[in-house]
Amino acid sequence: MRITWLGHSSLKLETGSKIIFIDPYAGSEEDYYPCNLVLISQWSFDHCKISYVRKAIGDQTHVLGTKEAAANIYPCGELRVGERRTFDNIEIVGVESFNEKPTFREETKTSMLGFLIKAEGKTIYFMGDSDFFEELTDLKPDLLLISTGGTYTMTPEEAAKATHLITPKLSIPIHWGSLEGTKDSAELYKELVEQKGGFVKVLEPGNNIII
Repeated sequence: MRITWLGHSSLKLETGSKIIFIDPYAGSEEDYYPCNLVLISQWSFDHCKISYVRKAIGDQTHVLGTKEAAANIYPCGELRVGERRTFDNIEIVGVESFNEKPTFREETKTSMLGFLIKAEGKTIYFMGDSDFFEELTDLKPDLLLISTGGTYTMTPEEAAKATHLITPKLSIPIHWGSLEGTKDSAELYKELVEQKGGFVKVLEPGNNIII
């Protein structure tokens, strides 16, 4: 499975012959093309750029997201917390997501969603803009995609603490480098996680990793 970070919270996952785009926003239009599945974690400008979503949708594309995404994008189905959807050999599970930062509450009025993506015997957890909460300790994913920007999402210190409790095999910091946070945020997160035995890969936009 290949994971490409396009920047901010935007990712491309390649599993077998299937392509998944998560939160199409960052990168360029050339990065997006008709895929199998589009996942939208919240209906906001920095998680869902409509022109990029349209580029990603083809005749065989399924789109899943929050209730606001489903109400504003056609075709798009609502994925609820705890709900499972299966597309060939890919399973998608909706995970609770919430954010208690004052700046986030003041500027964001839409619901949020995290995703568990299960394929090739692996589990990828896309946490989105969520804060940590106790139930996440049961997930233990192969890969954690976690925000570390610090203004609207967890700080590197908060994200590192959450990672120690979630105990993924590997984590990649996202949601930094454009609207909030810097590479220093990602590197601090990496340092804090690895101090306690975790493994972190910091990607540059457009770079990928195979798990």
